[in-house]
Amino acid sequence: MVLLLAMASCQKFSGQEGSADQTESVRIALTSPTPVTKSIGDGTKAKVAYYTAFVNGEVVKSLSNQVELDADGCAVLDLKLVKNVTYSFVFWAQAPEVAGQEAYYDLSTFYVDSKVKVNYDVKANDDLRDAFCAMKEIYVTGPVDETVYLRRPFAQINFGASDYSYVKQLLLHTGMLSEMTVLGIPDTITVLDGSVSSSAGVPADVVFDFAAIPSGEDEYLTVLGKQYGYVGMNYILAAPERQIVSVSGRFVNGDASWEMPLLTNVPVQSNYKTNILGDFFVEQGKFEIIVQPSFESPDNVVPIQ
Repeated sequence: MVLLLAMASCQKFSGQEGSADQTESVRIALTSPTPVTKSIGDGTKAKVAYYTAFVNGEVVKSLSNQVELDADGCAVLDLKLVKNVTYSFVFWAQAPEVAGQEAYYDLSTFYVDSKVKVNYDVKANDDLRDAFCAMKEIYVTGPVDETVYLRRPFAQINFGASDYSYVKQLLLHTGMLSEMTVLGIPDTITVLDGSVSSSAGVPADVVFDFAAIPSGEDEYLTVLGKQYGYVGMNYILAAPERQIVSVSGRFVNGDASWEMPLLTNVPVQSNYKTNILGDFFVEQGKFEIIVQPSFESPDNVVPIQ
């Protein structure tokens, strides 16, 4: 879901820069979405936001920090910024890092060049990898109340089984694991300009290792009003413009195993869902690919007075 920076009644976080007669007050309130029902991709996993600002391409170290979202998914930044200066703010929001567990994202240079590197050595079907980012330029001429929308830099790739009822009748859905392979994807985003790149110089071939398929409230994937068994989900870094990748999958449950052949024409795009739908378990059938925006449209936009 969209993370919205807007006026809100949240806990304040303050920072200072410049002398009082040279500065203006800037308030940025960060609000995460509150969905009616919790499910994969509902945007609620992001609990901490990292931010910094650049002026003329140089980072402003005094504005490099992070802020936790409160129980209502809110946080407010009250800052003092120098008048008649343009600041380029960058934001990255994600789930908190877990002690003893390898981080999903490498932010070691975020406060230097706004780069975030994706760790793809992870299990499949993990919604804690959901994250959001944005860049916003603010030219300070007076007091500022800003609204900024953070969006996923990822495409979400889903496997939806139209033949799910067959394996469910045999109770093979319980304990089922799925794996997804995606060829030719970037692993680094520069939030300052929104560009994506590959740290190794060439796009990565990634295997999201076997993990339990979505279950509970997420057992079914609804696409264009039709339900499919939700048997695979992963986030890949993607450009704002549509690109083509190759995707394959595997499914296991005890001694039983199934494979989805490599599809070489799968479109992906940041902040969009790519749904691969078809018969994964019965005799091989056709697969249909449907790309959908991750959010409802049009966006709710709050004008700045």
